[in-house]
Amino acid sequence: MLKDTDTSIYIDAFTYVKRSKNRQEIIQIIGTSRNKTPSEIKEEMGARFSLTSRVLSDLREKNIVECLDPEAKTGRVYYLTDLGLRIYRDL
Repeated sequence: MLKDTDTSIYIDAFTYVKRSKNRQEIIQIIGTSRNKTPSEIKEEMGARFSLTSRVLSDLREKNIVECLDPEAKTGRVYYLTDLGLRIYRDL
């Protein structure tokens, strides 16, 4: 059973993602393949790299995505956290 705080965190994160088509699309892209680099996400979205990077940074701050290799200068790999996976399943 989920605690009230878990439910509140999920609702806040889910509504945050739902308010942006770009956030939703990135969650879908990562969710269908498990791991993606920003360049791969950018290619699939047809978006600018700056947009992709900004959205990934925002999602990371919200604990929705995580970076496997945050110290890497290029080719960082992102995946969905447990919270992100839950959101992905509910989109």
